[in-house]
Amino acid sequence: MIIIGIDPGTATTGYSIIKMENDKPILIEASAFLTPSDAELQDRLLMLHGLLNKKIDEYNPERIVIEKIFFNTNAKTAIAVGQARGVLLLIAAQRGLKVYEYTALQAKLVVTGYGRSKKKEIQEAVKKYFNLEKIIKPDDASDAVAISLCHIHKELIKNADN
Repeated sequence: MIIIGIDPGTATTGYSIIKMENDKPILIEASAFLTPSDAELQDRLLMLHGLLNKKIDEYNPERIVIEKIFFNTNAKTAIAVGQARGVLLLIAAQRGLKVYEYTALQAKLVVTGYGRSKKKEIQEAVKKYFNLEKIIKPDDASDAVAISLCHIHKELIKNADN
């Protein structure tokens, strides 16, 4: 099974590709889609649409895991993230892919054991989990890995234990 994890945003959308082999997660890729800051919002969303579709074509995931939006004190940021999430959810619906959503707090709790962990702590936990030489950058990519690991822990490992 292939899982694509997404940390949505209009400027930077982190993504991860994880393959489950014998109930063990194998990190295939973790990076970010970047859109130019001088591009119009609709163009950034169109770029995001194209980039994610290419990844889905390349890896043919069975599940998409997306970070849930939470209330942010910066309404402009929250709206932009919501618009990016809308594009990502549309792609999933168009392709008939099951979507799973978790909050950043849930992902942090699974990956670090503490729901209020800092970005650096998440990066270090992901590095340790996969025995990587370096932390994953940008932190949006590491967050996408964490959201996938949250899903794996809550849905796949939990169900395997029952």
